[in-house]
Amino acid sequence: MARLESDHGRLLVSFQLQGNRCREYVGLGDTRDNRRAALRLLREIELELATGQFDYAARFPRSKNLERLGLATSAGAVPTLAEFGREWIEERRAAGGITDATAYDYQLILAAHVLRSDIGDKRLDEIHDGHLNALIGTLRTKPGVHKGSTLGPRRINMARGLLHAIFVTAQRRKLVAENPVAYVEKLRERKSNVDPLTLEEVRALLSVAKAQEHAIFTVLIFAGLRPSELLALRRQDINFDRSVIIVARNLTRFGEGLPKTSYSEREVDMLAPVRAALAEQQARIGLKSTFVFCNRRGDPLSLKEVRGAWFRLLRIARLRERPLYQCRHSYATLLLSEGLNPLYVAHQMGHSTVAMIVRHYARWTRKPDRSDTARVERSLAAAGFVPPKMPEICQKMVDSTPSARHDDRAEVRAIARKIGNAERWPSGRRHQIANLAYWATGTEGSNPSLSASRQLYAIVGAASRRRPLLSPAHMAGVVGCSLAPSLFTKHRAGFVC
Repeated sequence: MARLESDHGRLLVSFQLQGNRCREYVGLGDTRDNRRAALRLLREIELELATGQFDYAARFPRSKNLERLGLATSAGAVPTLAEFGREWIEERRAAGGITDATAYDYQLILAAHVLRSDIGDKRLDEIHDGHLNALIGTLRTKPGVHKGSTLGPRRINMARGLLHAIFVTAQRRKLVAENPVAYVEKLRERKSNVDPLTLEEVRALLSVAKAQEHAIFTVLIFAGLRPSELLALRRQDINFDRSVIIVARNLTRFGEGLPKTSYSEREVDMLAPVRAALAEQQARIGLKSTFVFCNRRGDPLSLKEVRGAWFRLLRIARLRERPLYQCRHSYATLLLSEGLNPLYVAHQMGHSTVAMIVRHYARWTRKPDRSDTARVERSLAAAGFVPPKMPEICQKMVDSTPSARHDDRAEVRAIARKIGNAERWPSGRRHQIANLAYWATGTEGSNPSLSASRQLYAIVGAASRRRPLLSPAHMAGVVGCSLAPSLFTKHRAGFVC
């Protein structure tokens, strides 16, 4: 039977193995959150002990009990981070878990940011969170792409995420007792820089674009396709009868493949400029290629060519330089600013939920106004839901209701506070008088009556000068006819005679 213990603020697990009592520290302080994590580890150990699958060396590779129990293994059995990291990437690519493009990015991150440090030559079971924190500290001072810059939090978090995935597999294979990356926090990243083009900027850009380039950037801006999706478009993907673009693949330096996610396989509705540009482009290409956008040889364009044309047109149009991906942002902000449903925009963009739309484009969402309610009312009226004519007595009650009562609430509260905080009242009665003022003026629930509160203030003011007071019935009539005199008697607090 295993149990969780605490030794001078440090958590440890205690269990029986081969008739010996074993106690191992789990590397956590004695806190509520750490106890929850340690209890999960304890349940795993109990299950492995019960099923005979407990591997002491894998759970606690640096334990002194390994030699005492005769369970020590050779150090060469555990690979280094560099060896296991390369094998992990190749295994994932061979199994189809990641694409060639993703594997290429992983190899770059591993080689440039991880293996160049001392941590790459360490065995997996020797690495702890201290080594990883030191690695992140080194990466934060590493020069970035641009002159005078350093490596950004986004790139560092990508390196951390890769290490986390590698150690998850290592832990599952019993090469390490726990995942040290779990104790290393992510760096705070800046919000993505959404800098869309305005319609005036789009007009200026397209005015200097000619022929195929005009069609390319019309589709990118007014259809919201990713550049890799645009490059992979074929003639059969354009359905003019239904006015949709079928996104079924993408094109990278490693060739054609599936889109980024399963939700990226979608049908995008064509706006009028997109439909006209694609019709002209197909007539321009003819039978030269099956790709919608191609070079003179009929081969598909590369991302480098499209990006080069983008920056060249920005300079010619004298527009501020920004990344090519801002075309996609421009499409999203255009739809949202026109009041389209965010769920529809998410589908057009290839997102699974509206969370991405809300996170990046919330400030461009048009706020609802009364025109939306009027549109609903018109739909109800067309369906026959016409309200009956309001009776005359009801109409009079609506017309006679003072609409400014809610505007008087602040002044009513000020008068009630003035009554309760008056210095001339004994401190023992101020709270009692304030409660009566709030209750009588209706500030606790119903609409307040400004005139009633003013009159109540005059009545209480008379009491402060020890003048004869009105009767409960008269006071109820002054403040409000719906208030019973008995309530004033009950709350008179010694100043109603």
